[in-house]
Amino acid sequence: MSGYLLYYNNHSIPSFHDVLYFYRKRLLRIFPLYWDAIGTFMLVFFIFAPGLNSGFVFPNAEQAFSFQNIIMHMLGLQIFLAPAYASPMLTLYFIGLIIVFYTIYPFIIMFSKNSKQLLFHSSLVFLGFILISRTFNVIDHRFFMFFPIFVFGILTCKERLFEKPVTVIMKIPFVQIILATLPVIFVLVIVLGSRTALLLDPKVSLTIESAGSGTVGSSLVVSMLRSIANSLGLGYVTLKFIIDSLFLNVFIIMFCVLEYRFAMKFINDKFSDSLSPSLTHIATASYCIYLFHRPFLALWNSGTNFISNPILHDVTLIFVALPLLLFISYNLQILELSLKKSFSHKKFPRKDLPFTGSTTGSSK
Repeated sequence: MSGYLLYYNNHSIPSFHDVLYFYRKRLLRIFPLYWDAIGTFMLVFFIFAPGLNSGFVFPNAEQAFSFQNIIMHMLGLQIFLAPAYASPMLTLYFIGLIIVFYTIYPFIIMFSKNSKQLLFHSSLVFLGFILISRTFNVIDHRFFMFFPIFVFGILTCKERLFEKPVTVIMKIPFVQIILATLPVIFVLVIVLGSRTALLLDPKVSLTIESAGSGTVGSSLVVSMLRSIANSLGLGYVTLKFIIDSLFLNVFIIMFCVLEYRFAMKFINDKFSDSLSPSLTHIATASYCIYLFHRPFLALWNSGTNFISNPILHDVTLIFVALPLLLFISYNLQILELSLKKSFSHKKFPRKDLPFTGSTTGSSK
């Protein structure tokens, strides 16, 4: 979605002056609230953590909240300098990831006149980052997992792929292969899938191993993968990373296609006027929700750990805590925008160019 929307609003970056404007706009959008989130993470998960009893144990807290690592995060370098010089934090790793993507994006667009050149330059970036990673032990593995998805989003907007009839898309060989292998992929994802804790149960002490790591639960599958890895001259960890990345890309692409189709179906519906205020509030609050949801849930669980019934705990979380998080995030975002506006000494004209495609509802 980031790649799609970036190209939708910035499909032409003809000069280095436009590159600097692009960077300025993104940095002002990302960093103020991001720095607030870093401070909040330190307070909740490091300074006040021993007395909170939130049921959540922040993995590698001493290393994550060291002075050097905090500086790396404040500069947005945690993905580029990991693992040798930085240890990306839960949730906040993603900000470093999109900073790397945003840094690369203007140059890919500036030097790519068509989709083939865009793919070529993106591939050069990918291979160059692999070389840098192997040479200096930097660049977190998640860059290599998500960069193809980011480029896919750009190409989707550039080629207006989602606007083509379903029958045309179904004839694409890659799509036919995906549909044919989908049942096998689904089974493998169940076997090789990673467990993710959506709701933090105050009675369970969660660590990085139990909450977010990819785990293989079948010894048979492990043996098979080790044999395949040996025959290919690869390590087991490398092969599993390739498989996880493939599954991740396939399913996220499928999700984005379905999401886009759903949005285009209802964006001009007669109910859109009544839904518009709610969707606008959610969209406005979304960045703050992402940044602050983990410390917010930790504080919430710390204050409600007297609720012993797990069903009542989850019901309270869903119908009270999450709306409260939305309310706080929306108002925090509005406050941040107001402060930036009041401290701005001069106004800059909007330079984002509208994408002159035939996307349904593009005027919205």
